[in-house]
Amino acid sequence: MEQEGGAGSNSAGVLAEMFVPLAKEKRRNREQMNLELKKQFEYMSKFPLPLRMPKYAELTAHKRGFSLTFRDDTWDGTVLDAFCKISVTKSLLGHVSVTKQHAQSRGIRSIVDVGSSKPNGRGQIDTSRPRVIVASISAEGGQQGIMIGDVVSHINGSQFYGSASDLVQNISSRSDGELLTFAFNADAAVAEALRRRWLLSNPKKK
Repeated sequence: MEQEGGAGSNSAGVLAEMFVPLAKEKRRNREQMNLELKKQFEYMSKFPLPLRMPKYAELTAHKRGFSLTFRDDTWDGTVLDAFCKISVTKSLLGHVSVTKQHAQSRGIRSIVDVGSSKPNGRGQIDTSRPRVIVASISAEGGQQGIMIGDVVSHINGSQFYGSASDLVQNISSRSDGELLTFAFNADAAVAEALRRRWLLSNPKKK
């Protein structure tokens, strides 16, 4: 019995010698992961991405209806617009309204101010101009990451200029089942915001 007890103690000791280093390594890995996540968070806080990032989608034209609806909107000509959350809501009476909420942070302010002649401004780079935004989405569009408020910038590889009705007419003229390609948010505000973000994060390359 004493021999059995001794063997059991030896086995426990061997197991402890095996698992203690593993536990330490696991803890080190967890600490390293937490440190990397902290660095990423700090970097993204200092150099935030636009709220509206460019995206690509393939959607099918149907005579029974399209997977998106659209609404006319106006770009104010600023870089700050790239950090704006655009919402489209419809009341019970059918009234559609567009609201815009600009995100605010020190990082966004730094990006907007890069190259601006007026610090603490909105980063004016152009005059106001019309544009078309997504007003509602069906399952097909949602599965491809399209969101309400996305700006329609290209269709079938060509830059889109026109109104919401022009876009609807364009889509309606397509053959039933025809595949259409769209680019969203590849607009001047987002492009300039990304350029200024790069300049800010790479000061030696300005």
